[in-house]
Amino acid sequence: MDFSLTPEQLAWREKIKKFTREQIIPRTDLDICNHFPMDLYELAFEVGLITGAIPQEYGGSGKTYFDLILAAEELGYGDLGVATSALLMKLATGALLAFGSSEQKTRWLKTLTPKLTFASHAWTEPEGSSNMLGRPATTTATPVEGGYLLNGIKSTITNASVASLYTVFARVLPEPDGLTCFMVSRNSSGLQVTRPYQKMGQRASDTGEITFKDVFVPIHDRVGEIGQGVQIGMRAIRASRVGIAAMAIGVAKRARDLAKVYGHTHFASNAQALIYQQDFRLKLAQMEAEIEMVRALTWRACWEVENGPEGMKFSSCAKLIGGDMAVRVTNVAAELLGAQGYLQSGLIEKLVRDAKVLQIYEGTATIQKMIIADTTARLGELKYK
Repeated sequence: MDFSLTPEQLAWREKIKKFTREQIIPRTDLDICNHFPMDLYELAFEVGLITGAIPQEYGGSGKTYFDLILAAEELGYGDLGVATSALLMKLATGALLAFGSSEQKTRWLKTLTPKLTFASHAWTEPEGSSNMLGRPATTTATPVEGGYLLNGIKSTITNASVASLYTVFARVLPEPDGLTCFMVSRNSSGLQVTRPYQKMGQRASDTGEITFKDVFVPIHDRVGEIGQGVQIGMRAIRASRVGIAAMAIGVAKRARDLAKVYGHTHFASNAQALIYQQDFRLKLAQMEAEIEMVRALTWRACWEVENGPEGMKFSSCAKLIGGDMAVRVTNVAAELLGAQGYLQSGLIEKLVRDAKVLQIYEGTATIQKMIIADTTARLGELKYK
């Protein structure tokens, strides 16, 4: 077991850290509703972040899964919204990379790499997302000559408004459990995208709704088999959840650092800096312990997703604990800063708002616990006495 990073990994992490410090942190416009900083994403594309999940043979920068986890932590330190949209390609192309044919990969992935281009993972519906595992999808695919007609709505989809390609999950009629994966172009007739939602946080990330009205999808754009959609979707989400945990580490580190600076520059009634007050120090210590705990779990989950038999369980563990930790640490930091922590000019309140959705998207805490319990509650070799 070796936790040291290779020279290549260290250089990559330093590159993204430099990008975050120079290009993201100075930006004061990232918390404006409905403002998608395309110029910033152009720079992210140039350093290989947007196409990091796409292999080099298709024109991507071909980063390893662990490279993307390291990048997620650094981007999370700068802005969670930017981290979410910049690294979504791992989720958006996960189905294609794992289940697509060679022809499908070549045809679709090569359209995403010559210039800045976004893709989306269209899973969630207005009725919910996680319950699609237990109910028929309301977005349907009707078989017709040469392909399918898609009808329905996908809601709260990251990068929906800016994407040129959608990985869409729809139920092939008439089967109630026929959830199936399709690749759909933004230019398809009958496809409409709403304006981005106004959100509590992560405002530098695009989130919108997609409507399908008799959208024709050729049969050669179906990924995998009919009814294989749950397996395909969960495989992609499993990997993405670990990235959320890494982003949680980043935003928690930012909150910790802001609290640390405040502690060194503000004083208690005894004229001693707050950093020397026991309560302040102990809260910083708790932050540090929780950050390190989540990083260790995140790196283990990354390994399990790539190599082990328990990728689903560990990805849910990392997402669950990471999201809770980020919310807790940012809230404690806001308390340590007192009135400054509540002011918009103090930045901490933005981190509090940004962090909250880490507990929500790609499966709430309840969903993660259900997944974890599915394996943990099995009796296995244990016997009743």
